[in-house]
Amino acid sequence: MKNLIQDTLNKIKKEHIAPEPRWKFLSRKIGVWIGVIAVVALAALVISVVYFLLAQLDWEIYPLMHQNMFVYGLSVMPYFWLTFLGVLALLAFLAVRKTENGYRFNWLLIVSSIAIGILAIGFFISRIGWGGRLNGVMMHQMPYYAQNVATKEKQWMQPEKGFLAGTIRAVSGSALEIDDLNSVVWNIQLTKQTLVRPSVTLAQGQMIKIIGTRKDAQNFSATEIRPWMGQGMMGADR
Repeated sequence: MKNLIQDTLNKIKKEHIAPEPRWKFLSRKIGVWIGVIAVVALAALVISVVYFLLAQLDWEIYPLMHQNMFVYGLSVMPYFWLTFLGVLALLAFLAVRKTENGYRFNWLLIVSSIAIGILAIGFFISRIGWGGRLNGVMMHQMPYYAQNVATKEKQWMQPEKGFLAGTIRAVSGSALEIDDLNSVVWNIQLTKQTLVRPSVTLAQGQMIKIIGTRKDAQNFSATEIRPWMGQGMMGADR
């Protein structure tokens, strides 16, 4: 035992080992926690984008696409953001484990705490609209992202599948003329069976969503007309 103590003392003298200053210890400790908070906050922002993307879609039309809910859900999942979220959650877990007492906590407790934190902050960020803003920036700045993320606009711009949306240019009897979301002019035929939702105003300048059948290049027969705003997870057509 004496030899071990003496060897240790000799090593300290030889290598000039000195106690680490307290400020360095505190700086490292604070830095780790700042990293944890930053990663959780970023993951919460990602959650808010995922919620925005899923909430804007009209989920109740999946039967009209001849799909079940599960298959349709898989087709519109924002995999880019979900992958990013998984990476951030893993980084947050590893960062917590590196904290002073992180090794003492059960991994399930750490995972559940991180998940609750991400969801709670993500809900707040969603309420103030940051998720939608970030998605808007990505849509304009990253063409690849815009091409591969499912949006309400893409959902309703599938005339070959019976979905069309745009702004009314003119109303004439049982017909409408609209500019679709790609600025293409369409003639919309209405019949006595066409269901026009009560919240729809068929007037110039109004944005609408149309369910029906494409007749040819620029003619569409409407079976139902809905207001552009509404439905999705956030509200309902009336």
